[in-house]
Amino acid sequence: MPTRAQVCTWIAAVSLLAPSVAAGQDRTERDVVELIVRDGPQARAIRAGAEVTRREQLARLAYPNPSVTYSREGAGFTEFFQAEQSLPMFGVRAALSRVGVAATAAAEAERDVRLWLLRSDAAAAVARVVAEQARLESARAQVREVARLIEILRTREREGEGSRFDRLRAEQELRDTHQLVTSTVVALTEARATLSGMLPRDVSLSTIATGTIPQQPPVTTEALLTRATSTRAELRALQRLGERATLEAEAARRARLPSPSVFGGVKRADDASGRATGGVFGVSVGLPLFDAGGREAARWEAERARIEAERAAIEYQVRSEITGASEVFAVRQTALSEERQGAAEELVEIVEVAYREGEVGILELLDAVRTASRARFRAIDLRLGARLAQIALERAVGETLWP
Repeated sequence: MPTRAQVCTWIAAVSLLAPSVAAGQDRTERDVVELIVRDGPQARAIRAGAEVTRREQLARLAYPNPSVTYSREGAGFTEFFQAEQSLPMFGVRAALSRVGVAATAAAEAERDVRLWLLRSDAAAAVARVVAEQARLESARAQVREVARLIEILRTREREGEGSRFDRLRAEQELRDTHQLVTSTVVALTEARATLSGMLPRDVSLSTIATGTIPQQPPVTTEALLTRATSTRAELRALQRLGERATLEAEAARRARLPSPSVFGGVKRADDASGRATGGVFGVSVGLPLFDAGGREAARWEAERARIEAERAAIEYQVRSEITGASEVFAVRQTALSEERQGAAEELVEIVEVAYREGEVGILELLDAVRTASRARFRAIDLRLGARLAQIALERAVGETLWP
């Protein structure tokens, strides 16, 4: 049987552990997004792709393996045992090394592009989960409000001040409100499923704390356009790809220059005095008569021209995206700021007092409850719209605008 000291120790351990468990389950929007980008399965796959490119470029710098040849001639004894090694010259490995640096930088920039898109998708998914949580809470609040009214109506019916119709009509409203809760639970479950696919396998979330309401961007649209030119990872990736194409063309020309292969070994053969042994040494050089690297270099030059054209198109597209996203965010922010909070709840209180005094009927009272619920849902939609517009603007600029 445990002693009193053991029981006290166990209670203290549980009390210390419980807050940490709860903290591990409930996270803020920013925490969830950072977790997805840092440890999510998609993030790990994206980072692994950049590592593959780096390893591929390192493999191109390996020296060619030597070859060993043995031959024997039967018409008069002659045998050769020799080794051959190709020697890359004329700066071929240096050119390939420069190509590897540019290719790795381009792969890392493309990795940043995909991670930024993942961050934007994760932020949007988290925002939808937060909105569905708020809708569910609002629907449950409506259930509680209607249930409270039903208790009042039952009391009034027992006391002879209310009618059976009022109670039955309120109970029907309660069933409709339960259906709203069911629909909201389904929407929240679907949103959570989408978000769970981005999270690490060992992470589960109970609730996500609601973030702050989006505010106006800290800089003007023109400043955002200037920042996007230097921060968009797509433009940086295309710049690195253009550099790689130029270096690949140079490496292709150098690779077709005469590359000597040195071979040497031992020869044994019959002569007049018997069987003699001697050395063998030679050099073979390939002549670039039919392929001087021009075709491969031209292909990479065409690739560089395509990359430059794509970069110009993206720069023009970025300007359109930022302009449109800024206008949408301004509209969403204006609509959110004009939303009056608490007016619908005040309406319910006024109508309930009027119902108690017999000035309005049950239909007006239930309509006021529904109006208050719609107002809360509308406020949630406005906040979600403003948050998604904020995410779209940050996605267009290529960096976080709000701390």
